[in-house]
Amino acid sequence: MSHKPRLVITSLLYVASLGLLGCGDDGGVGGGGTASATAGTASGSAGTASATAGTASATAGAASATAGTATGTTGTTGTTTATTGTATMGSTSGGMTSTGTAGTTGGACQPPMTMCGGACVDTDTNAEHCGSCGFACNVGETCMAGTCTNGLSCLPGETVCGMACVDTNNDKDHCGACGNACGPNTKCLGGQCVSKCAVGATECNGFCTSTDSDPNNCGSCGNPCQIGEVCSGGTCMAGTCPMGTTQCGGACPDTQTDPLNCGGCNNACELGQECTNGTCVCAAPLTGCGGKCVDTDSDPNNCGGCGIDCGGGTCVNGACMCPPNTMECNGSCIDTQSDPDNCGGCGVQCDPNLEVCGGGSCECAPGLTSCGAGCFNTDNDPEHCGACGNACTNNQVCANGTCQADCGNLPDQCNGTCTDFKTDPLNCGGCGDTCKADQICVDGGCEDYKTPTCLQCPCNECVGDLDNCCFNDFVNHTVCAKKCP
Repeated sequence: MSHKPRLVITSLLYVASLGLLGCGDDGGVGGGGTASATAGTASGSAGTASATAGTASATAGAASATAGTATGTTGTTGTTTATTGTATMGSTSGGMTSTGTAGTTGGACQPPMTMCGGACVDTDTNAEHCGSCGFACNVGETCMAGTCTNGLSCLPGETVCGMACVDTNNDKDHCGACGNACGPNTKCLGGQCVSKCAVGATECNGFCTSTDSDPNNCGSCGNPCQIGEVCSGGTCMAGTCPMGTTQCGGACPDTQTDPLNCGGCNNACELGQECTNGTCVCAAPLTGCGGKCVDTDSDPNNCGGCGIDCGGGTCVNGACMCPPNTMECNGSCIDTQSDPDNCGGCGVQCDPNLEVCGGGSCECAPGLTSCGAGCFNTDNDPEHCGACGNACTNNQVCANGTCQADCGNLPDQCNGTCTDFKTDPLNCGGCGDTCKADQICVDGGCEDYKTPTCLQCPCNECVGDLDNCCFNDFVNHTVCAKKCP
């Protein structure tokens, strides 16, 4: 993470000009300087100024001029105390007003503030002076605890590199550390850049070979043997292969150790493997899982052992770690603040037809009202018609939140409940046919939906399978659905 140094230049000309300009006398009294002149030379001593609500005093230096040329020397600055105040310094040509800085004593900043460019700043949080004066954070970064950060909340085991969260165990651009990019034809495994070739093999012009036995690259890439020669032990030699090696064309590999001829001619080992006793095995610290060599210390699909899946989490030192604000439930990382099957804790289930999980608690689904221990539609429930506990009489029905003699323009009735089977998710298609809590009723069938933050259509959040933006009367909100009601 880089910083941009800030260079503050104080102009002597600007300072000198301030001494010649009258800047008022707010909050302070300035004593006028005295001047005398002899043969074109003038000298003056400035007065003393003080200000209440932050006391300041200053003694200006002397100024002299000869033949129209002026030079100035700034004198000593007095003590400024805490609260903001102003002071006026006298001069031969007018007063100069200075403003006190809050939180300073004796010209220094009070902890944890630091003086940077004439101002007291908190280098723990100031993006222009993050960690120390002049070190500015990049665009989009903030300063936290004296370090520039982009504010990303990374998973356990991940590292912030630039503007992204990466796993330095297997990220080719940040292998082992941010910015440590692996070269061409290499891969990041276990935080180390390794060749795509098997252990012991060499890449020559994009191909993996064994320079111990390859007659075209004998001893090194691009070193071919002559016609009639064979390659053994990285050396071209005339005749046949020596004892302990196997003739494989012009190559003389030791099939017990050769990664391109392991156990026999042309039997090549894979990435991360090495040839041991004529068998391709995974090189330490990798482990063979499902025909591949993996790092069980960091592989989320084989964490601590083959087949151990972290279920959306990360693997740190062979142990599954769930993202922040989630917890492990039955081998999966679950957001217990919103999961209806693990609401507030593992295994805490909400009613799948009437409740949703919000803030770690089961609550009535949109469109329903909590009345005692249950969730009801007060628009048509005869026991809670219009409000909890407002029951209709035996000869009345509930329609639109009112007890009345008949259902009026509503086409369907279920035991005192006036409804429309086409739109009522508690009676979708028929009495008692209830949709799930995350579904709405469309033309008598249950359909999945989600509630976007936008309040009217069209809505950019309605994409994918739920790309129709509609207003649903039951939930009284704009929804994203497969099909509009």
